[in-house]
Amino acid sequence: MDKPNGTGFKTQIIPLKENKFIEKFKIIKDKIIEKYSFKRILVGIMLIVIAGLLLTTYKINEIKTRAFVVYFGDDEIGIVREQDEALNILSDIKTQLSNTYDIDVVLNKDIHFEDTHAKDDLIASPAEIKSNIKSKMTFLVSGYALLVDNKEIGYTKTKKDMEDILETLKKPYLDGIDENSTLEKSNFSEDVKIEKKDIPLNKLNDKEELLQYIQTGTEEIKTHVVEVGESLWTIAKIYDMSVDDLIAANSDIDPEKLQIGDEVKLLVPKSLLTVETIEEVQYKESTDYEVKVEHDDNMYKTQKKVKVKGVEGESEYVAKITRHNGDIVEKEILKEEIIKEPVDELVVKGTKELPKTAATGAFLMPTRGSISSRYGMRNGRMHRGLDIAARTGTPIKAADGGKVVFTGRKGAYGNLVEIDHGNGYVTRYAHCNTINVKRGERVYKGQVIASVGNTGRSTGSHLHFEVLKNGNNQNPANYVR
Repeated sequence: MDKPNGTGFKTQIIPLKENKFIEKFKIIKDKIIEKYSFKRILVGIMLIVIAGLLLTTYKINEIKTRAFVVYFGDDEIGIVREQDEALNILSDIKTQLSNTYDIDVVLNKDIHFEDTHAKDDLIASPAEIKSNIKSKMTFLVSGYALLVDNKEIGYTKTKKDMEDILETLKKPYLDGIDENSTLEKSNFSEDVKIEKKDIPLNKLNDKEELLQYIQTGTEEIKTHVVEVGESLWTIAKIYDMSVDDLIAANSDIDPEKLQIGDEVKLLVPKSLLTVETIEEVQYKESTDYEVKVEHDDNMYKTQKKVKVKGVEGESEYVAKITRHNGDIVEKEILKEEIIKEPVDELVVKGTKELPKTAATGAFLMPTRGSISSRYGMRNGRMHRGLDIAARTGTPIKAADGGKVVFTGRKGAYGNLVEIDHGNGYVTRYAHCNTINVKRGERVYKGQVIASVGNTGRSTGSHLHFEVLKNGNNQNPANYVR
């Protein structure tokens, strides 16, 4: 039923035909919205993906470089990836020390950590962490100290180790006691004590190293390697030492046979301990004879002869001998018994003054001039004398007193004088110009016997001077003064 509208007419809805323009507008609007919404969504998705990748990369890098700075007490000892690495190493060190010393180890420092980030090349290896902990570690262990005159010179883990060292020091000197000796006492000259002490771990000594230190007085024996042209004298000069000290430090080396590459010790070993042994020794020893002199007026002062040959005697002794490291420092004779008396030697000496022509045993330079040729090889031949160049006529003097045994011409020597000095020596003076003495004549030292010339095989005015000992040529330069 229709409702009235107050005007008396009925209300009626008239359908309108849809506007085409509005419909087209709606379509265009929907397409624009759809187009821009898709781009925004795509950009948003891309941003989300990039952010995710960055976050993932950061997280991976953050996790990969995560590390911890390790501190032992206040000391930094390295960087690790995991705290357990350092804690396990410290635990291993404690266990190892406890097993080694059979005690509980309590460290006065502990480990703590600080967060950090580090690349792989900054991460410390387990060995480095272990070494660094040990180098910073301080704790006391029970050990034994060796005191010499109240000065601590070394430490060992056990008392037996220290006693073994002391016995090893004594052994060579006790083994040196022979069957003719009775050992009365053996000890150390110094005040030596072994005391139990709590000491730092790093002060404990290796048994063999401590023994060497006591024996030599140093922890290290310095050496010098011999190079070309070096001798003990030059090495001693380099290190401001005496040759005697070098020889004492190198008793196993023959100083005359030093070889390139040999190692020469530069320190004379001196033990920190002195092993004193006191022994009673029975031994036999020869006794010297006395030399008595008898004078003879018929003999020259330079002459002597043995009239009665001396013979050593022999005695048996009982003595108390005190040695320090094997060297005798005191010897007390307790008993002496003569087994055989010595026979005195009797020597006869002359008192008569020597004649002027007697040999003195020393040669003077026979003439004045310059040395033109020495003793030795010359032009492929042996030159057996000393050539002294001088002007013709320069005086030639007898080098020593003696008897003229030859004068005259003799082959290449030319004019020659030969003197026998009566003591095994003969001298020759060659190429003389004139000769002033005769065969059989006795001459005195410094007497003019000839003059310098150029006779025989000679290339100029000079004296050819020879010295013979028991018939063999000698170098005159070793005899003339």
